[in-house]
Amino acid sequence: MHQCYYCEQLFESKEQLYEHVEVHSDIERNKEIMNRKKKANQNESVKPKVKKVE
Repeated sequence: MHQCYYCEQLFESKEQLYEHVEVHSDIERNKEIMNRKKKANQNESVKPKVKKVE
C-alpha cells in the first residue's frame, strides 16, 4: 500500500500513486500561477501613473 502525502488516500501500486499525485501537483502549480498574477495586478494598481510631458 502507498499513501498520498497530500490527501492521505491509499493506493495499491506506486504507479497509481504517481498518477494520482500529478493531480495535486497540477492544482498546486495553478494556485502558484494565480497568486503570481494577483501580485502582478496589485503591483500595477499601486504604481502611480505618470504622463509623459513633451
